[in-house]
Amino acid sequence: MNRREVIIIILSVIIILFGSLAYNSSVSRSVVKYVDKYTDLCYSIERGYIESIPIYRDYATPAFIRELQKFNLKDHFTQVVKTGIKPLHNEKEIMENVKAGRLVEVNSENKLFYFYNVRKQYRYLTPKTIEGLNLVTERFQQKIRSHRKDLPQVKIAISSVIRTVDYQEKVFGRKFVSSHSFGGCFDIFFEDYFVVVPDPQSGNGTEESIGDLLHKRFGFLMGDALREQFRTILMETLIELQREGVLYAFLENDNRCYHITILSR
Repeated sequence: MNRREVIIIILSVIIILFGSLAYNSSVSRSVVKYVDKYTDLCYSIERGYIESIPIYRDYATPAFIRELQKFNLKDHFTQVVKTGIKPLHNEKEIMENVKAGRLVEVNSENKLFYFYNVRKQYRYLTPKTIEGLNLVTERFQQKIRSHRKDLPQVKIAISSVIRTVDYQEKVFGRKFVSSHSFGGCFDIFFEDYFVVVPDPQSGNGTEESIGDLLHKRFGFLMGDALREQFRTILMETLIELQREGVLYAFLENDNRCYHITILSR
C-alpha cells in the first residue's frame, strides 16, 4: 500500500466519523494538510526503525535462542515459589494478598506496556515483579535509542500475569498450579507492539480529534509492520538482563511469547 492509498483511506474514515465537518471546504483543506504531515512523519519514523534495527530472522542466532531457553519452566517455577505467596486458587485469594500488601495492581496507564487480552481481575503482581517489568520496558527503550536516538518510544504487550488455579481450568480444562499462580512472573507477547507516534503539530479542535484517532490506529499498525525489528530489540533486552542476573526469560515459540520471572536478589 503506497502513501497516496493510505491518505485516501484515512480521509475516508475521517469523513465517516466526523460527518459534515469533513465536507466543509476550509476544514477539509486543514484536515488534508494535517493528514499529509502525519503520514510524512509516520513514513520518516518507519524508515528510521527499518534502517537502524536488524530484523529478527537476521539477528536471532541459534546461540541467542539457546540462551533464552536454558532456564526452562521448572527453573522459573523454583524462582516464583520464593515470592512467599501460596498458589492462588481464585480471585478471593488474590484480593487477600492485595490487602496484605503481597500483591499490587499493575496499572498500564502512562506506562511503556499495555495488556493484550488480560482480564482486569488478574492484573496483579508482587511489588518486586512490577519493578522488574518496569525495568524491562525501560531497558527496551534504551536499546532502541542505542540504535538511533530520535526514534519514538514503543510499548510492549503483556499477555499473561496471574493465572489462578480456577482460571487455568477455564483455559486448559483442568486445575493445576503453574508459575503464573504465584504473582511473580508475566508473559510478553512478541508479535504485538504500539509505536507512540508524536503529534506533528498542534491544531484546532477538529485536528486534535483526528490526531487522537490517528495516534491510536497508526500506533498499532506501525507496531504490526515493524514487529520483526522490535522483536530483535526485545531479544537483545532480555539477553542483557538475564546475563545481569535480573530475570529468567524463556522463549515459548508455540505461544509466541517470552515467559519472564524476576529473580530475588
